[in-house]
Amino acid sequence: MEITHQYAQSIVDRTMKILGYNINIMNSIGIIVGSGDKKRINTFHQGAAEVIKTGRPLEITSDQARKLEGVKPGVNLPIYLNEKIAGVVGITGEPEEVRPYGELLKISVETMLQQAFLSEQLRMEQNARELYVDDVIRGNFAENEDIFLAKGTVLGFDMKIPRVAVVLKIYGLNEKINDLPAREDELKLQKRREKILDRIKQAFSNPQNMFSYSGSNIFIIFYAIKNLDNVKLKKEIWNSIFSVKDIFEKYNLTFLATVGSFYPGLSGLKKSYDEAVKALEIQEQIKKADKEKGTITLAQDVSLEILLANIPQDMLHRFKKLLLSHNQQLIIMNQEKLVETLKTFFKSDLNISTAAEKLGVTRNTLSSRLDKVKELTGYDPRKFFDAVKLELLILIEEFRLS
Repeated sequence: MEITHQYAQSIVDRTMKILGYNINIMNSIGIIVGSGDKKRINTFHQGAAEVIKTGRPLEITSDQARKLEGVKPGVNLPIYLNEKIAGVVGITGEPEEVRPYGELLKISVETMLQQAFLSEQLRMEQNARELYVDDVIRGNFAENEDIFLAKGTVLGFDMKIPRVAVVLKIYGLNEKINDLPAREDELKLQKRREKILDRIKQAFSNPQNMFSYSGSNIFIIFYAIKNLDNVKLKKEIWNSIFSVKDIFEKYNLTFLATVGSFYPGLSGLKKSYDEAVKALEIQEQIKKADKEKGTITLAQDVSLEILLANIPQDMLHRFKKLLLSHNQQLIIMNQEKLVETLKTFFKSDLNISTAAEKLGVTRNTLSSRLDKVKELTGYDPRKFFDAVKLELLILIEEFRLS
């Protein structure tokens, strides 16, 4: 790792507050990359070059400094990173005066540099893991699955564990925060996104969960599952997302989450992801009218809608024409009360008492509405096969699948 100006100057500023002496940090070729004297940055330090060459500390008096290029009196010590000389740290002043601080300074700088190195390594590892997930999503594993699986193992993933795709979309995440200039506003948005991403990763803390986040408002998780019980799975994921509810409320954010089904293998992960994305599109259509958010939907909950979404458009048009004339379609779909009645009746498993209670009407009122539907369409919603046809018509229209 090369010592950059950003790292070096940060260390200099923090350390000088403690010691009170000017400090210089030189990189592996003797160029000053951090200094309390900003004019000396990017200049060559001959004393540092000598330390790098010999690997030994170098003390320079005022008399000696006059004979060297870009050097002032002081103590210069090699700094090591992973047992290799990464650069030199110097403290300005007469050696007799600053020598007691030399070793303390060296240890402090090496510690800070090691922390910076570990942070950088962690960031690179996280990026590599996210890129791996992106490759799964795009299907970039077809040429050699064995090599791709081995890469996943190197990154710490047990690729034999069953996983399902969770797509979490957060609404309001990229909305302008206030009237700050564009650059400042974007920095605040970025910090907020990073904070929320950290919280989501904490909520899904199993190291076998695989994350991808492109910086928009969609978070993708390949969730490691313990069993294939959909009820338990939905509850687990809900509990994880609910644990970050406070930060959503803090920033006035809402969300929708969808979960794909389990399919084996790498191609299965992609199928699960594609399914979750399609389920999200459908949920957005469902929630468009009432703006309701904050729900989790399994792909199997909208399996019929997903099936319809994959049927060619011309076939859906033909089905609608076979079912009802164009005028009949307009008449029934434009009567919101009848459509809402049918949707509630179907969700109540064709149970008149249950549907009437949900709608807040009497059984007679509900029966009258169902009779009206039969009169307009020729189909009796109380009969199973007629109900199926009407349900399909509503879904096609509601989700604009044709």
